[in-house]
Amino acid sequence: MTEELPEEDLEARWPKDGDRLFISSAWAYDAHVIRDPKERFYRLPIGYKRAGDLLIEQAMADVVDRRNVIYPILFCYRQSIELFLKQIITDFGTPKEKLNHDLDTLWKQFLGIADERSNGGSEVLSAVQQIVLDMHEADKKADGFRFATDRKQNPFEFGDRGIDLANLREVMQGVTNFFECVDQEFREQNDLSMM
Repeated sequence: MTEELPEEDLEARWPKDGDRLFISSAWAYDAHVIRDPKERFYRLPIGYKRAGDLLIEQAMADVVDRRNVIYPILFCYRQSIELFLKQIITDFGTPKEKLNHDLDTLWKQFLGIADERSNGGSEVLSAVQQIVLDMHEADKKADGFRFATDRKQNPFEFGDRGIDLANLREVMQGVTNFFECVDQEFREQNDLSMM
């Protein structure tokens, strides 16, 4: 296991000969990247959601970080929503078109699957739809939280606003709970249909 540098030494560290990004140290301490696509698909949306949560914790603790980490927070949460939708579409439906980054299109495909498997709409479904639409409107092409401008060098529309980080995290936890429960319900339906 590589010994971690103290923060003040880490701030001053430069690349050195022999540096490599991906080395193993001790199995129990390493972060393991899984090859199996099914397990990766399970872990990715949860991982992006958790990364957003951790960044919010940091931003709430250090006001100076807020203006910097808000972009990765929003990117992580958007990516989490996108991957939850893609996971459900892939596992329980037949994608009607190539899956892309368009949350509105992914949501519509999700709704088609949900309609086939349920007895009608719900207030929760309507609430999640609004949240997905909010994220879609904020970043339609999955680039607004990653780049300073669009491909034509135009500023992104979503900006010049404050965001309540505690509310953002709370709402995203609700969305995560929703998607995890839907996934579980659909799996149980599939298991029952096999009996």
